[in-house]
Amino acid sequence: MLNKDFVIEQNPWWRDKALIDSDQQVGRALAASPQKLYSFEDENLLILGPRQVGKTTFVKLCIRDLLLNKKVDPKNILFFSAESLSSKDDILALASYFETVADERHTAYLFLDEISFVDDWNIAILALFNSGYLNGKRIYLTGSSSISLQKETLPGRNIKKRFFYPLSFSEYIDLFYKSDLKTKQVEGIDILRKDKFYEKARDLLPYVKELDRHMDAYLKYTGGYLTASYAYNKTKKDPFDSYYEIYKDAIISDIAKAEKSQQMFKETMYGVVVSYGSAFSANSISKKTSIGSHKTVEEYLEIADKLFALKTFYKFANGRVMYRSNKKSYFIDPFLYRVIKYYATGSKELKPQEIPALAEGVVGALLSRKYDSIYYRVNDAGRETDFFYNNLGIEVKYGPGKFSELNSDSGYLLTMDEEVLKEGNKVKMPVSIFLYLLG
Repeated sequence: MLNKDFVIEQNPWWRDKALIDSDQQVGRALAASPQKLYSFEDENLLILGPRQVGKTTFVKLCIRDLLLNKKVDPKNILFFSAESLSSKDDILALASYFETVADERHTAYLFLDEISFVDDWNIAILALFNSGYLNGKRIYLTGSSSISLQKETLPGRNIKKRFFYPLSFSEYIDLFYKSDLKTKQVEGIDILRKDKFYEKARDLLPYVKELDRHMDAYLKYTGGYLTASYAYNKTKKDPFDSYYEIYKDAIISDIAKAEKSQQMFKETMYGVVVSYGSAFSANSISKKTSIGSHKTVEEYLEIADKLFALKTFYKFANGRVMYRSNKKSYFIDPFLYRVIKYYATGSKELKPQEIPALAEGVVGALLSRKYDSIYYRVNDAGRETDFFYNNLGIEVKYGPGKFSELNSDSGYLLTMDEEVLKEGNKVKMPVSIFLYLLG
């Protein structure tokens, strides 16, 4: 049965719209320096991304915008943390109750947070669309798992899917260090436009030392998680010990909600960490652990992907994708790598030899956000290129590099050399500049 008092408790602006600024997430966002605020976008959204990435803060700041800037009647805005709901019937009961509170003469707004683990949530939302309930309303849904999205979730309905990730390197720079570049923000550039990429990279070359310095901190300390980034940029101290438990518990909570074995997950992640930056097979991980079955390893790799923790890249060779061959997996953020490494191996230490693989992972994670069908490639001579997209190779060398190391006829060689060069269909540039330009 729906607890109406609990609904009222989650919507204090029904009593006084000024109370939105007393909300925990809103208060932290307003107190942060520099501020990262959001405005409501007038469309229906399904917002997906990992835990602790800022989805709830995004939603609360959109509510604040509606209340204080767009002057929406407070009782026409419903927020509810769906983690306390157990079935689609609970969602429908909540929607029915909101109908008795809101003024039907004006647009009403529903914000259902962390809905993806509610059984058959998509059936409930589909019923709201089909019944006409959402006519004249806007709905935002957030979730930290795509496990329930294996099938087409809301076919043909007026709702956009958006992925909410940790800050990319470019977003990190533009939030904390834009003044270091003394130039306008560069919108993300399509890697297929190599000439444009080359020109903009040359424009940024005078700032490469600043970009490299901030990339070093991004890789070693903060990643793109806002809480860790704010802490580091305020104190210049490693935020890991302060935030490890928060991020570890968030992903373990999702494993439990998916009714999966924490031990199997932990051992699979151990296999990923010890193979980081190298191709591996599920069978090789099963042999390094007590799991025993490569099929179980495959299952937990897929779960990590659906929880937005991991991105797996398959091999491209002989003109085709080889799904049954060795694969490469990277965490979606370098801070998450550190969290999972400590969780799975017991080691906090980040060794210098790990940094090149972390840089490679950051490149791969960002490419996978921007483009579908990213692979790693092995050419006819058996030489590997880190990433491959639409006949473009992308090779990451966290150090000096030569064009011959690209092992592809066209693409990008990313190095720590302070130079931007072009040779035929190949472009060489610093890793940090590539990440900044990609957006």
